[in-house]
Amino acid sequence: MVYNLFLDSDVLLDIILDRHPFAEQSLELFIHRTNKTIQLFTSSSIIINTQYIGEKQIGVSLTKTGMKKLLQYLEIINPTKQTILEAYNSQFKDVEDAVQYYTATKDDSVDFFITRNIKDFKMAETHLPVLTPSQFLKRI
Repeated sequence: MVYNLFLDSDVLLDIILDRHPFAEQSLELFIHRTNKTIQLFTSSSIIINTQYIGEKQIGVSLTKTGMKKLLQYLEIINPTKQTILEAYNSQFKDVEDAVQYYTATKDDSVDFFITRNIKDFKMAETHLPVLTPSQFLKRI
């Protein structure tokens, strides 16, 4: 079975910034992607946010190089105006988290929302489970 995962920015940042022990778990998702057991999705705003934060911490060049490598394995899903309005009308405290979650829910093929920040997704609907990379890897 192939699992379709939507990756939040903290998962990409763990890899780009080599944050231990989380980088290893996030990288393992990309290894499974190369083995074709999972598909990886994210949004363009997550790419831009990751680039911005990476630049501040490790510089433009290293971040750009890392992001270009990761993009080889990622598909991009972008929110619509309706998705953004849904996020504003939701019970989420963080609008950016809500936009990402609802963006992921709009693609029927996405099976899991992957983030290390699951506490901020308590308002998430139950039809798209929110897991950490470690939790997902234990499932497969």
